[in-house]
Amino acid sequence: MTQPPQPGTGPHLRQPPQEASPQQSPAAPSRSGGIGVRKALGIIGAVVVLAAVAVGYFLSQDGADRAEAGDCLKNNGDPIFPDLRVVDCGDADAEYKVVQVLHDTVDTARCQGVSDIGYEEQADRARHKSGKRFVLCFDGIKKK
Repeated sequence: MTQPPQPGTGPHLRQPPQEASPQQSPAAPSRSGGIGVRKALGIIGAVVVLAAVAVGYFLSQDGADRAEAGDCLKNNGDPIFPDLRVVDCGDADAEYKVVQVLHDTVDTARCQGVSDIGYEEQADRARHKSGKRFVLCFDGIKKK
């Protein structure tokens, strides 16, 4: 005796695919909740580089290569390795006042008879690399 075929089980009938129940769904990969170490280091590195560029830019804005006659200067270095910065003439740190700026020369003798001090800077000096050649003729500011 042959039994009648069960509904949905014949050679011509196929059962529809079963949908996965929430309990049977494949587990999604779990994330640790944070960003990767490499990505974090990349972000930190980028921030450090941007900060260094910003500091360099702002420090170069008040360097000796930007000085003009009438500007006041402060030496952040020492007499042998000066690091002259333009400061406000009313600032207590102002040490010198620029009398004249001579472009495209490093001949400080040209300041004789014009000012007390001649300061020269050129591109190939190790401490300053402004790419300019110039001499600042300036006088010391007398403190009261």
